[in-house]
Amino acid sequence: MTDIQSATPAPLPAPKLGRWANANELPVIDFAPLGRANEEAKERLAREVHDACRDVGFLTIVNHPVPPEKIREIFRQSKRFFALPLEAKMKAYMGNSNLFRGYLPMDQPGKQNAYRGAAIEGFQPHLDPSRMKARKPHKNEAFQVSIELPDDDPDVVSGKPLHGGNLWPDDLPGFRDAVLDYHATMTDFAALLASVFARGLDLPDGYFAQYYKKPLIQVRLLHYLPQDTQAALEGGDSRAHQDAGGFTMLQQDDVGGLEIKSKSGEWLIVPPVENSFIVNIGDSMRMWTNNRFASTLHRVVNHYGRERYSVGVFANPDYDTVIRPLPTCVDAEHPPTFDSMKAGEALLYLYSRVWPSKGEPDKVSSY
Repeated sequence: MTDIQSATPAPLPAPKLGRWANANELPVIDFAPLGRANEEAKERLAREVHDACRDVGFLTIVNHPVPPEKIREIFRQSKRFFALPLEAKMKAYMGNSNLFRGYLPMDQPGKQNAYRGAAIEGFQPHLDPSRMKARKPHKNEAFQVSIELPDDDPDVVSGKPLHGGNLWPDDLPGFRDAVLDYHATMTDFAALLASVFARGLDLPDGYFAQYYKKPLIQVRLLHYLPQDTQAALEGGDSRAHQDAGGFTMLQQDDVGGLEIKSKSGEWLIVPPVENSFIVNIGDSMRMWTNNRFASTLHRVVNHYGRERYSVGVFANPDYDTVIRPLPTCVDAEHPPTFDSMKAGEALLYLYSRVWPSKGEPDKVSSY
């Protein structure tokens, strides 16, 4: 485990709007017991995580196994990349491939003629045309990678959607290695976190490992420019969303700006806690747990007068994973809410609607 991390955020200026979430609204959970032999403490931890995922869908984790120096390094590399001229960043433009990797400039959505994938009722409800709000300008850019696969990988050769290599900028020494190292570190942390979820759901600790053998885990570097209050609110509100995959592990800098929507409909600001991870449940895990775990609407509103950096890790399962309600989440009072969902096709459904791509048909598909 890393050095002890404070569960209390440093003093922050009062937000111009809204209010900070308190400990009841956003639980702070200490993962230190996972490094010890006390099974009773591990069981209590798993129950705490379970209850936070059920009641809120968000939690803050401290004393996790990710070294602080790796967190500092990924933020350093992120700032290096976003400081490049636009022309240099565009050499890794996401729209040059079908894999939804690389650089995403500000305000570049997906195009209808490139829509792909398939989902089922209840997945990504904020994408329902009857619920979608007009997208307002949002001053953020992103760079993302997923599992790095060589050209001779069988899934790459066959043309399986979302499988391949990443796009990288030219002339940025050390960037590729650092980002892939962070991806590997966070893949390990995702496996640990999934084992905690499993224990809390009365499943064997390694239950989810069968679905994370070749996972489509993404690392996304994000850079937000400050906006005036009205523009920031409109931009954030029009992009309020629920994540699509299993779960998300987020690092945000001390600017803050992440807001979650409470069950009462109030927007709550998530306090930054140094060296912590904000973890939230995605729609895939919500459906896996038969709607026991909450996939909570959230947004970013940066009206604090400073640039904001964050790093999101999206723990998506293998492309071929078939998600069905977990047996421990189904009983007479909680019948199955759906039959099954193909994880990879559900991700394609989302990605192609929100991000640019070449939009060419995949060699192998079933949608």
